[in-house]
Amino acid sequence: MIRSHHGKDGSEPPGLGANGANSIAGLQATLAELSERDAKVTRRLNNLIASQNDIRHSLTRLDLFRASLGSQAVTTRSISNSVLSNASLTAKRISAAVTRLDVEQARVKGTLDVVEQVAELKMCVLGVTGSMGAAQDWEAAASYLSRASKIPPQVVNGSFAEEIVPTSEVPDSPKVTIERAAESLRGLFLREFEKAAQEGNGSRVTRFFKLFPLIGKPDVGLDVYGRYVCQGVASRARSSLHAGTAGSQRTEGLFYANALTKLFEHIAQITEHHGGLVELHYGPGRMVRVMERLQAEADVQGGIIIDTWNDERSIERKLTDIRSYAFTFLVQSFLPAQSTRNGTQRAGSPTGKGSAGDQRVQNEEGINTKEVDALLNEMTVMAARWSLYCRFVALKCKVWHQSQRKWS
Repeated sequence: MIRSHHGKDGSEPPGLGANGANSIAGLQATLAELSERDAKVTRRLNNLIASQNDIRHSLTRLDLFRASLGSQAVTTRSISNSVLSNASLTAKRISAAVTRLDVEQARVKGTLDVVEQVAELKMCVLGVTGSMGAAQDWEAAASYLSRASKIPPQVVNGSFAEEIVPTSEVPDSPKVTIERAAESLRGLFLREFEKAAQEGNGSRVTRFFKLFPLIGKPDVGLDVYGRYVCQGVASRARSSLHAGTAGSQRTEGLFYANALTKLFEHIAQITEHHGGLVELHYGPGRMVRVMERLQAEADVQGGIIIDTWNDERSIERKLTDIRSYAFTFLVQSFLPAQSTRNGTQRAGSPTGKGSAGDQRVQNEEGINTKEVDALLNEMTVMAARWSLYCRFVALKCKVWHQSQRKWS
């Protein structure tokens, strides 16, 4: 921009007008300054005129771009109205068709799954019936029932299965056939298990014990197994007690403490050795149910040992004697000394005739301190073994519960 050098009223600024010159030199200076300013303005005007062609050229190009953009906008709107709208409708139709296809595919897959499950159910029904027949393959029969239990109930009870599964050999519905087979195998396994237990056949006991969870009767298997191990615990405990009846073993100081220790050790061995088998076939944490029965049997057998110990050691009589002990010598020692013709004698002295010393000897004849000490030792051992056993059971139950929560 050209800077204005005029005042507010249009007059020339001071020092630039001719009216302000007082001499020829001032006029010449003013003229030179005005000439310089005129040259500057002229140069800037010339530059603006020279660049006017470039500006006109740029404006012309902008006009061409605007015309081209207008035609392209029209073309784009026509494409959007014709091609893209048709493509959108086509995409919607394709999406709807794909959705219908997915639905149909899911239905077909569901139908195929039901058909396969019904075929599996029919094979299981025929297999369990055949295995329980002349073959008497109890493991195979239990395996077929286990496979049938994995089929959804809505398939087993469905009308399609009721029409397809029954045959001339097995005319009943699959649900009825499976329930009857499971109940029949439950009774058979119970009889065989108890028979093997009576015969002491451990391999057959283990064989039928493994089959109960396969037919959906794990609680029955755990209960009968619990009774079986409890019988062994009771028999071992009775043998430990009867072992000392013939000789003088019962009079030994730690006989009953040892009997109680053997009882706890036997239960601990059963828990350690059989716990893995139970959890393998029945699932994590299921040994707790067996341990509950073992603990009930431990209470019974431990109570028998304690009662026998109480009777054999005459605990009640000894407690009565201890409570009624008069401590005569101790009492007489606090009495004043008595004078006799032979001199002064200490109270309660055992040398006096008819003195309290004789009475002390008579009182202490009913209490044997060695026997009391032996009883205290035996009670201490019993309490220590019981405490150790309780910690063992608590730790085992904690581990079982943690494993059960982990897998549940």
